[in-house]
Amino acid sequence: MSYELEFLINVVKEASNLITDEFEVKAKDSKGDLVTNFDYEIEKKIISSIRQNNKFKDYEIISEEFNNNNQLTENCFTIDPIDGTINFANKIPLWGIQVAFIKNSETIAAVIYLPKLDELYYADESGAYLNGNKIKVNNLEGKNAIYVVEGPGKFDVNINQEKISRNKRDFYCSAIDFAWTACGRISAVNFVWNTVWDYIPGQYIVKQAGGFIYNDEKNHIAANNEKILENMKVCD
Repeated sequence: MSYELEFLINVVKEASNLITDEFEVKAKDSKGDLVTNFDYEIEKKIISSIRQNNKFKDYEIISEEFNNNNQLTENCFTIDPIDGTINFANKIPLWGIQVAFIKNSETIAAVIYLPKLDELYYADESGAYLNGNKIKVNNLEGKNAIYVVEGPGKFDVNINQEKISRNKRDFYCSAIDFAWTACGRISAVNFVWNTVWDYIPGQYIVKQAGGFIYNDEKNHIAANNEKILENMKVCD
């Protein structure tokens, strides 16, 4: 395990200890998005841990709550303190903490932690893992493949995959979508939005699990094979 990955795992696990069953919920905007005190507290904890490590003093941080205007740089971290906040606020266990480490413009380590499911997904150059066991994407195709279209833009697009399979699921949590693609529970996800903290960690874990990824202005896809990846692209 690389130093960077071990660091991310420790930081995420420590931050997750802040979470209790008592939390405050506020409306984040007029569109129904929510935020809790733990979104802020976890993000602050992770940022503090990064800043205290001299190895990363020159790295930028792109995070959902405090640094969401920052652009990806050559050396940076992405942080999503609680992905799936609406699920979290309603005590649905489909939510997670996700971080990625980017060096020389390449993602080299990522972690997705799903505390309520006791599932820790992580990846570095050696591969992708779930709770210490190596994982890989599934080999399902066509009507047997379950897929997810996630993000605020998903209701405004047409997905080629619907012509092949009706096995679409909505978990309302990109951390779940990408993690479950990496371990083979589902076959593909397209995150239709440009918030990098939502898709960079998961895409890397899927890639290291043997999957394929694709990005453009509308599509941030991870899939078990290239055919499904092509089918998952948004149609204009």
